Amino acid sequence: MWPVLAIAGAGYVLYKLFSSDEVKVTHESDCHEQFLGFNRTISISHEKRKNLQSAHNTIRTKLINYFEDRYHIPYIDFFIQGSYKMGTMVENMDSFSDVDLGVYFNEKPSIAISTIQYHIKEALTGHTSKGVEIKKMCVRLNYVRDFHIDLPIYYKDWNNTYFGCKQDGWQKSDPKDFIKWFQTQTKDKPQLVRVIRYLKAWADYRKHQTNKKYPSGLVLTLWAIEHYYEDERDDVAFTFTSDQILQYLNDKYQSEWEAKMPVAPYDDTLSRLSNNQKEYFYNDFKEMIESASAVLEYDNQYSAILKWKNVFGNRFN
Repeated sequence: MWPVLAIAGAGYVLYKLFSSDEVKVTHESDCHEQFLGFNRTISISHEKRKNLQSAHNTIRTKLINYFEDRYHIPYIDFFIQGSYKMGTMVENMDSFSDVDLGVYFNEKPSIAISTIQYHIKEALTGHTSKGVEIKKMCVRLNYVRDFHIDLPIYYKDWNNTYFGCKQDGWQKSDPKDFIKWFQTQTKDKPQLVRVIRYLKAWADYRKHQTNKKYPSGLVLTLWAIEHYYEDERDDVAFTFTSDQILQYLNDKYQSEWEAKMPVAPYDDTLSRLSNNQKEYFYNDFKEMIESASAVLEYDNQYSAILKWKNVFGNRFN
């Protein structure tokens, strides 16, 4: 149910938005411009983007040459995916970035997934001083600089794309389908993309403070898209979207909480969290929303900015 608005002097009253009390949003609490500045602060720097692009180009060249020389595979495709592709990547508190570069074969490989991973590792060994490691879902290339690149493996047939997991085999999954879905959902909604970034920045800040595990950026992205509340102010949109996510959690038993992928393999991306981790996140998320809703009622902007610093950390100003 959408909240009802009523003009009330210097602010506007929103009824039935929060579970207990109505919230009066004052003009004096307006931190929209500060949120826009925060969005710029948490963006990946131009220099890092250049470094990432250079790394991508080098990886492409090395893998194409390796597989063409060793296995006479003349063409391997690559696709940058994940939050980097969607524009929702944020600069974490430790300034570290995790980027996905999909490696696509044009037919089902005749060798095992673990063997492919081994060869990718061999092709890239020596490229960086921090080395290459094989993970369950990808090969990870570590850089001395502030990022690493994950290389998941795929193959394409005439109609479908399959993801290679070392333990689970080939599974139907195409990141390009999710990117298309995301772009459709966020078309002409730049504020929604920013709200996703604010949620991810908040979660990253809290993880650094508590050393606890929180829902992934993908979970927060799916929830934000489903429960997005649009407003002319980003501080209001962030708070109300967060509260609508909380209402979704309140309306279900914890065992029923989910964040399912809208495309194959339609898996629940929240399943990696334990019940205790979900409970900790819920309590922290609820406390954040209570603080955020209180800020919207402040009668001066300076106090509001200080309170938002408590939510996001000192990068917010």
